Amino acid sequence: MPGVEPALLRKTILSHRDALSKDEIRARSHHAIQRLLNTPWFVSSIYPLFFISFRSEIYTHDLIRDRLAAGLTVLVPKSMVKEHRLEIYRIQDWEQDLVPGAYGILEPRTETAERIQDPAVIDSVLVPGSVFDRRCGRYGYGGGFYDRFLSEEAINAVRIGLAFHFQIMDHIPLAPHDQRLDIIVTDQETVQCSGSGRG
Repeated sequence: MPGVEPALLRKTILSHRDALSKDEIRARSHHAIQRLLNTPWFVSSIYPLFFISFRSEIYTHDLIRDRLAAGLTVLVPKSMVKEHRLEIYRIQDWEQDLVPGAYGILEPRTETAERIQDPAVIDSVLVPGSVFDRRCGRYGYGGGFYDRFLSEEAINAVRIGLAFHFQIMDHIPLAPHDQRLDIIVTDQETVQCSGSGRG
């Protein structure tokens, strides 16, 4: 959609995503997660940061539950709304360590989950978003949470976008603060951009 303003493009793509049925979301998400599980950068990750899917995002709940059941490390974000930043916690129990938080999204329960004091230990970040492009550009949801986190705190982590195929455009204009990813995994393909430069 060349020439379309970012806000309108974001609204258009999210409307398309929100129109998917729950069954479609689950089916397409399954294909995307299978691709992710065959991505070397994710497979080799020891301290991955997951997003807990909400509404029509790629469904990540089963992925996280399976990793917890396997006794592997699961890190998830807590949105600090006033500061427009993320705090990171390790969870070990889906039921005990998560509660509805900002925007109704499941977030770590600070009383039981372990806060990660040094986000530099994170070696991969699964990044949600509204619109992506084939140069691994990304639009979020307007809050800047992930852009700020990637540029200031998890600067060495591999950045993995997780999205539906129709969320990828050929090219989107990026603002200076918009962070590029290394790879985007969808239900139909994997777009790899590592080495092409970020920023």
